[in-house]
Amino acid sequence: MEGENTVPRLLSLPAELVQSVLQFLEPTCLADVALTCRFLRNHALSDSLWQQHVNRQIPHPLTSAAPLPSFRDLYITHHPYWFLCRNRIWFSDGEPNGKLLLVRYDPRRGCIEAYAIVAEPGIRKFEHWEHDEDVSVHTFNPKVQLDLNSPVLKLDPGNPRRAHDYGPQHDDDPGSHALPSLSREIMMDCSANPGLYTSFMLSRDLPEFAIGPGTRVWPPMHIPALSRTRNASTRAFQALSHRPSTLDEVSQNTFRLRKWVEFSGRRHSSSIMALGAASRIDTALRFGGFAPTIVNAGGHAMTVRMGEEVSTYATLPPSCYIPTKDKPWQGIWCGDYSGHGCEFLLLLQPNKGEERPLPDGMDHMLEWLATGRYRRDSNSSESSDSSYASAQENQESDPEASSFQLPTPASPAIADEQDVYRGRIEAVKLTGDPNVPRGEYTFIAPDISDGGLVRIADEAAFRGARVVRSAGHIAGVGFAHDEYMPSQLILISPDCLAQHWIEFGHISYYRRVDLDSLGQI
Repeated sequence: MEGENTVPRLLSLPAELVQSVLQFLEPTCLADVALTCRFLRNHALSDSLWQQHVNRQIPHPLTSAAPLPSFRDLYITHHPYWFLCRNRIWFSDGEPNGKLLLVRYDPRRGCIEAYAIVAEPGIRKFEHWEHDEDVSVHTFNPKVQLDLNSPVLKLDPGNPRRAHDYGPQHDDDPGSHALPSLSREIMMDCSANPGLYTSFMLSRDLPEFAIGPGTRVWPPMHIPALSRTRNASTRAFQALSHRPSTLDEVSQNTFRLRKWVEFSGRRHSSSIMALGAASRIDTALRFGGFAPTIVNAGGHAMTVRMGEEVSTYATLPPSCYIPTKDKPWQGIWCGDYSGHGCEFLLLLQPNKGEERPLPDGMDHMLEWLATGRYRRDSNSSESSDSSYASAQENQESDPEASSFQLPTPASPAIADEQDVYRGRIEAVKLTGDPNVPRGEYTFIAPDISDGGLVRIADEAAFRGARVVRSAGHIAGVGFAHDEYMPSQLILISPDCLAQHWIEFGHISYYRRVDLDSLGQI
């Protein structure tokens, strides 16, 4: 009987110790603790606990929750969307160009917002290469910034996320207003142009066992990711199977945006979003080739809606784009693509033994990559990996077979360089162009060690830079007849690279993007 009146030991601890215990709990667990008793409720509502949870989601810690009344209110307002800020960098599957976003929390307005990262090439100059007068060097000093004219995504405290059902529903569907809150779409005020609307939707991860060779997923399999999701849907992702119904199902690495053009006397009820995908928005805005959809706007005037498209966004693990001592070139870069303008790339330096097989269509490049000899009529039927290994083993077997061969003088590497100049560099487009779209390789240097070394540059423009063999990816409009061509990667510094496109006779630059400066408000 005496034991029934025993006070739990947790409640007898000093307040400071209780706070120390509670700081290890996740926010959802803190909410559960608050329901147990008045004593623990008072501790669970302590704003210092919620402040730490907010600051874990953003790169720059906050000391004030303003304009929200408390950190607890701030955390709850943007729950479960904090993963957008935590991951910061997002890129889309929109064809062919895609889009690169930086997401941040704006403490001035209390909103989560995303802006497109854009670049201006600056003044270009063309110079003749001292090493080969027939080759032109295209100077490149891009101005990289956020396009602050209009956000791509905006979740502010005023978003009515629980008051209405957003998403693909019909008024005549008796279950349309009973959707789980996590499955609903959120209308966002992102455009100053009347009639152009954007909604946000959470997504679900696709289990690894469900991903086969033909499964369309985002991001592509050759881009590192903690999880992936489908990026193809016959019903424009209206099915609930694409959306989470519980917190455990919310993807922390992907999300979707729906955009459309709408003409009506007034915006229709938010519950009417069950519309078939029409043509692309840019086509609709030109009033050509679109298939408009007419809906009954909840008893109001008829609404014409067209140009609907859904973009899937994915993030990148920081470990694949933050440079390290052993991987100084990995990161997000801006490249010069001449008439196509600036494009953003992800440079990868995979660990030894974790490299993916070389892409299909590189068989004719294997001898070039391994030995510096290039046969235009090479047509190997072996797999890329086995052919590449075979070419390396037999690089001295046929010295007369190449159509052209560049000199490869020996240049002994110093001991500390060996830790840096090793392995592979892969460049994947995060944004693309009509020829080579987003998500595709733009160049690969399979071996930046002595095995792939061409020379150490002695000309003024690149003096001291290591030049290694690489394969550049080219294609016709619409990614037609894509192929790889011989090229050379010039490792100028960890923040600057150049690529010699041999058959094109020009050299283009790549510059590292300073993500930290872009994230500052």
